[in-house]
Amino acid sequence: MKALLLRMVVLATAFLVVDAVMDTVTISGGFFGAIGLAVVYGLISAVLGTLLRLLTLPLVLITVGLFEIVINAVLLSVTAGLTDALEIDGFGSALGAAVILSVVSVLISLVIAVVFPQAMDSDDAS
Repeated sequence: MKALLLRMVVLATAFLVVDAVMDTVTISGGFFGAIGLAVVYGLISAVLGTLLRLLTLPLVLITVGLFEIVINAVLLSVTAGLTDALEIDGFGSALGAAVILSVVSVLISLVIAVVFPQAMDSDDAS
């Protein structure tokens, strides 16, 4: 449970970085709005993202995984359409946001994994 909450905080922080870096992406509600956004994005990614990844698997393999950026941009666009906390000005902005979101999430997760190696384990007994 702690690992899931930590991943939500990492994703929320990455959303705030995207908001700070890109003028064409706006997140409202501050950190708590970003947490809610991370939850909605996580749910959309789990349901719709899984389906899209299965349907586009050949294309993902042909592009050596680069098509995942397009899938993430679609998921961001769907999230923006379903919530008032995220506004994206066009699909190009969604592509840029998807790249930044992925890079920042990975970097933050790596830092946490190095500083607190037990924090990202999903085998929590508590």
